Amino acid sequence: MLVAKDAHRRRPEVSPVTIGFLLSGFLVWSVVFPATAESQEPPPTFPAQVEQVTVDVVVTDKKGEPVTGLKKEDLEIYENGAPQTIVNFDAVELAAAAPAETPAFRPRVSTNTGHDRRQAGRTFVIFFDDIHLSPFTAQRAKAAAADFLRTETREGDRVTLVAAGGGAWWSTRMPSGRDEMIDLVKRLQGRSVPETGRDRISEYEAMRIHVFRDEMVMNRVQRRFETAGLTTMTQQSQHVTGPRAVEDPVVTARAAEVYFGAAARNRITLGALERSLQALMGVQGRKSLILVSDGFIYDPQLDLFKRLVDASRRANTAIYFVNSRGLEGLPLAMTAEFSAPLPGEDIGSAFAESFEATEGSESLAADSGGFTVGNTNDLTSGFKRIADETRVYYLVGYNPTNAARDGTFRKIQVKVRAKGVQIRARKGYYAPSAQQEARSAKPADPEFQHALDSPYEVDDIPLRLTHFVREETSLLGRAHVLVAVEVDIRNLALEEKEGQSTGTLELLLVAVNRETGQFVRQDQKVDLKLPPATRERLARTWLPIVRELELGTGRYQAKVVVRDKATGRIGTVVHPFEVPDLSQFRVTTPVLSDTRDDTEQGGTGNRLAILARRDFPEGSSLFCQVEVYGAARLESSRMPRVSMGYQVRRSDGALYTQDAPSVINPTPAGSLSRMIGFSLADATPGDYEIVMRVKDELSGKSLELHEPFSVTPALSSVPAAPSSR
Repeated sequence: MLVAKDAHRRRPEVSPVTIGFLLSGFLVWSVVFPATAESQEPPPTFPAQVEQVTVDVVVTDKKGEPVTGLKKEDLEIYENGAPQTIVNFDAVELAAAAPAETPAFRPRVSTNTGHDRRQAGRTFVIFFDDIHLSPFTAQRAKAAAADFLRTETREGDRVTLVAAGGGAWWSTRMPSGRDEMIDLVKRLQGRSVPETGRDRISEYEAMRIHVFRDEMVMNRVQRRFETAGLTTMTQQSQHVTGPRAVEDPVVTARAAEVYFGAAARNRITLGALERSLQALMGVQGRKSLILVSDGFIYDPQLDLFKRLVDASRRANTAIYFVNSRGLEGLPLAMTAEFSAPLPGEDIGSAFAESFEATEGSESLAADSGGFTVGNTNDLTSGFKRIADETRVYYLVGYNPTNAARDGTFRKIQVKVRAKGVQIRARKGYYAPSAQQEARSAKPADPEFQHALDSPYEVDDIPLRLTHFVREETSLLGRAHVLVAVEVDIRNLALEEKEGQSTGTLELLLVAVNRETGQFVRQDQKVDLKLPPATRERLARTWLPIVRELELGTGRYQAKVVVRDKATGRIGTVVHPFEVPDLSQFRVTTPVLSDTRDDTEQGGTGNRLAILARRDFPEGSSLFCQVEVYGAARLESSRMPRVSMGYQVRRSDGALYTQDAPSVINPTPAGSLSRMIGFSLADATPGDYEIVMRVKDELSGKSLELHEPFSVTPALSSVPAAPSSR
C-alpha cells in the first residue's frame, strides 16, 4: 500500500491581513412600462457547517504515466490519521489533446444558454506573476506558455490569463480564443529588477532580520557589508562567527526597507492568486492554476498563505509552480557583479538563497496538490506534464468525522491498493473557523465578484449580449459603442403589486481592452414595473437593456452579470468584439430590428430599436440600418458619393429578396445613413443572411457585410420558461 507524501512543513500563524474587492455603488434605473406569473422560490441552501472535502487524486506508474481503471474500493483516505468514508468517487479520463484546429466562428450575438453545465472541459488559469518575474526570465516563461496554448489545450478547455500586476485578466474558450490568448501572452513583461548593489540583502534575510531579529543572519549580512567596503555603525570584525551580534542600524534599516518592499509585492501577488481561486469556486471539472514566477519567500506574517490553501480547497484547484529561473549556476553574491569575495563561513548560506527565495511559491504548490517545475530551462516540458496530469485523475469526496470549526490544519493522506505507483493529492486543508469568518467579514459583494471573475458563464438567468460600434465621439479617436443585453424574465421572482409585475435586477457591465488591460465598469439597478401585456410580450422577446460606452480602437471583451435581487439567481455572459480603426472607410455595426423607435410626437421615427436578438417571427417586417464613415469627398461640393445594395439569402443559398446598388443621399452635413426593410410574410422558418455591399464611388474602396438572422414560427402563446437546474 502506497501513501501520499507528508504535508509541507507548517509555519507559525499570525493575525490575518484582510483584502477586500469592493463593488462600486449601483446606479438605479426604474423601468416602467405603460398600460402574471407566480414568483419563483429561491434555490435550496445548505448549512455552511456541512462541508464536503473533495480531493483530486493523481496516480502514476514508475514512468510517470497515469494509472487508469481504479475503483472506489481501491482508494482509502485519512484525515489526521483517522479513516474517512468516501461518499463520492468519480474516475475522469479525457482523450489526449487533439491537433490545433481552425478557430471556430464567433457568433454575432453571445448567449449563456445551450452550454453543458457539467463543463466537461478542463479549466486552466495561467497566472503570470509579472511582479516577481524579471524581464529576462519572463521571455522564457512566455515562450513556454505560448507552446502550451498551441499544443496542450483541446476543444472545450477554458483558459484564463491573469497578470499579478493587473495588466491582464482574460478568459477564453479553446480553440476559438487560442490566437488572441497567445498574442496577449506575448505582450506581458516582467517587472522585477534584481538588486545587484553592494548593500544587497535578500528578501529572506530582510525578513529574518526585521521580523525575527535573527542575530546569525544579522551577523552574516554585516560581515558581507564590511567585506564589500560599506561603512557600518558598529564596525565589528568580518570574521565574527559567534551567535550574538550587535544590531547595526545600517543593516537593520536596509533590512526594513527590503522587507517592506517584498511584503508589498507578496500582498499584490497573493491577493490576485486568492481572487483567481475564488473565481473557480462552483466550476466543475479539473481545475489547475499554473503560477509562472521567479518565486517568492514564505512570510508567516502574511495570513494570505493560509487563506490561499483554504481557497484552493474550496475551489478544488491544484496550484502548479513553474519556476522560470531555470537552471541556476553560482549564487548572485559569487558572480562577477560582486568584486569582493564572500567570507568563507557564508558560502553555504549563499547557495541556500535560491531555495529561500522560492519557498513560499513551492509551499503553495505542495499544499494544494500540485508540484513545482524547477531547475530546468525546458519549461515547455513542465507545462506538458501539467497538462498530462489533468487528463486522468480521480475525484474523491468525504465528510470529515471531525466537525470542529477550530481553524486548525487537517492533514490528508491517500492510500492506493497497488504497488509501484506514485500518488499526488492535496496535503491538507484548514478547518473553518467561526472567529476567522467574523474577522474576515467584508462589506463587498463576493458573489458578484466571483461571477465576474469566473471563466464560465452562469445560466440561472438566460441572457443575450451584443455590441454596436457607432460614430466617433471626439478628436481623441474614441467610438460611441452600444452594449445591448437582453434578459429572459420568465424565471424572475416578480411580485404582483397594483396590477403590475414588480422586481429588481442588479446589473454589472465590464469591458476590458485586450491589449492594454484597461477597462470600463458600470453598475446599475433596474426596477421593473410591468403591466400584464408588457410582461407577456417580454416573455417572448426578453427585456432589453442598452448601455453606452466610449472606447478606443482595439479588441475588447465585455462581460455582463445580472442578478435577481429577490432570489439571488445570477446570469453571466461574455462577448468579444472589436472597435475598428475609425480613420478608415467603414460602416457602423448593422442594427437589425423589427421595431422602429417612436418620435416625441408619437409617430414612427427614423431610428431602429436596439436589440440583441436575431430571431424574428414570420409575417413581421425586418429592418436594417447602417451609417457610413470615412468616405472620400468631392473637392467642389465636399460631399461623399457612396452606393449600397443588398441580398437576403436562405441558409441553402437560395435568394429571398434583394435590392440593386443605389447611391446613398447624404445630409447637408455630408452624413451617410441608410435603412433597408423587407417583409418576412413569405419567409419560411430557418436561418438567413443579409449580404450588404457598400462602395465608395470616389476612392473605389468597397466593403461587404454579412448579418445573420433567423425566422421563427409565429407563436400563439408564451413559451415555457427554462427549468432551473
